[in-house]
Amino acid sequence: MAVIFYLSGSGNSLYAAQQIAEKLEECRLETIGSYLRKPYTVEDEIVGIVSPVYCFALPPMMAQFLAKLNAKPNYCFGVVTMGGNQGRALKQMSEALSAKGVALNYAQTVIMPDNFFGIPLEKRIEQLKVAEPTIAKFAQDIAQAKEDLGSVKEAMLWKLFGTSASWWYLKNRLNFEKLTVDANKCVGCGICADVCQMENIKMVDGKPTFGNNCASCLGCFHWCPQSAISAGKLTLDNSKRYVNPNINLEMMKGEQK
Repeated sequence: MAVIFYLSGSGNSLYAAQQIAEKLEECRLETIGSYLRKPYTVEDEIVGIVSPVYCFALPPMMAQFLAKLNAKPNYCFGVVTMGGNQGRALKQMSEALSAKGVALNYAQTVIMPDNFFGIPLEKRIEQLKVAEPTIAKFAQDIAQAKEDLGSVKEAMLWKLFGTSASWWYLKNRLNFEKLTVDANKCVGCGICADVCQMENIKMVDGKPTFGNNCASCLGCFHWCPQSAISAGKLTLDNSKRYVNPNINLEMMKGEQK
């Protein structure tokens, strides 16, 4: 039995998790939000973690998940999706798992389209094209229980800039956790609530309301069909809002709960 825990806003990490799960027998996918709401003892022999990279580190919500994870797998792997550089994400993951008595056996990175800084469509297409065989190779390695920790290190960018380039720094600068809705654009479809794996969005009188448990994944921001949601000072024109083309809304809905 195997389980892959993941955090995904635009669908990149969900897609990677799906591709890996297909190569494993009896593998289920579970959001970290689901686990955080109801922690339990994970008895699966194989445990995987797939996470985006937020400004050279793991998302704070992923760090919270790792601190609560109760598991003793025979084999553990981690994959991070990133726009350019992992910083110290995998090292952070390895250290967090070690603190819980779990040894990471295999860890890799893959570049996929960034959902924080808008990038041109042509570059997205090229990144996804390159990512496809890369993820397939990871899946094959994991299915064979290979060991590879060569990517568990601190990248030079992190060593040079450290916390000045961190998620916390950008959050304070841009205040992107402050989500607002344009009432003139919102049609009350509820998609934002459906894709929120932290269940931080509730529909009240046909409009979304936001709680205080945001993972900053920007899923609601990118999946909104009316571009009615703004995230603090973070603004992207419609052409640069991004969702993984291999992931549809039903997949997001189905995997989130």
